[in-house]
Amino acid sequence: MKPIHRIGLIALAGTALTVSSCAPGGRSPSGFLGNYKQLDAGYGTADAVAAYVKPGVDLRKYDSVLLDPVTTVVATPGISAPVKDQLAAYMSASLRAQLAGKMKFVGVAGPSTLRVRTALTDLVERRNPGTPVTVVHASPRATLTGSLGSDAVATFVSNVSFEGEILDSVTGERLAALSDHRLSAKRKATAATPWATVRSNMSQGAARLWQRVAAVRNL
Repeated sequence: MKPIHRIGLIALAGTALTVSSCAPGGRSPSGFLGNYKQLDAGYGTADAVAAYVKPGVDLRKYDSVLLDPVTTVVATPGISAPVKDQLAAYMSASLRAQLAGKMKFVGVAGPSTLRVRTALTDLVERRNPGTPVTVVHASPRATLTGSLGSDAVATFVSNVSFEGEILDSVTGERLAALSDHRLSAKRKATAATPWATVRSNMSQGAARLWQRVAAVRNL
């Protein structure tokens, strides 16, 4: 598999990002993705998954990746900071695991570097449970063990959606973007669900999302 194939796995790993605050086409329900309507052109939303790949994009020149910290945008009341940090840590680790040995990780932009932005959110169209709180997790840590232990946390985890974007790190041009709001298709969690299962599901989600991008461009 080509190195670039692993980038998508990150993303949902993976393995989605914003062009700018004034990008055309509106923003995603969470506000994380700009030019949100562009995603419909890439894959469609029949199953609540939307994707976009720039037509004719050539990703072969990229050999490194700049990972932005994972962002969470959470509107469900009562979700603690450790829970949000746990999910961000899982996503961050999943992205890095997917790219390990395939792409170089760098800390600055460059002409052969892709920038990857990702977000986890419970905000989707027609469902706004409360006032959203946006957190950028610079160094997330997974400190929770055992089971989820709460029906409220289990419901939140069941409804978490993914948004991601891959950009040219120098120009900021969007090369690919993904959003996954497949609430009905997600494995439902319960209070007894172990955190280890949540971690595993995040890795699987990244792989599925990348497969959709690959299908668009036959990568």
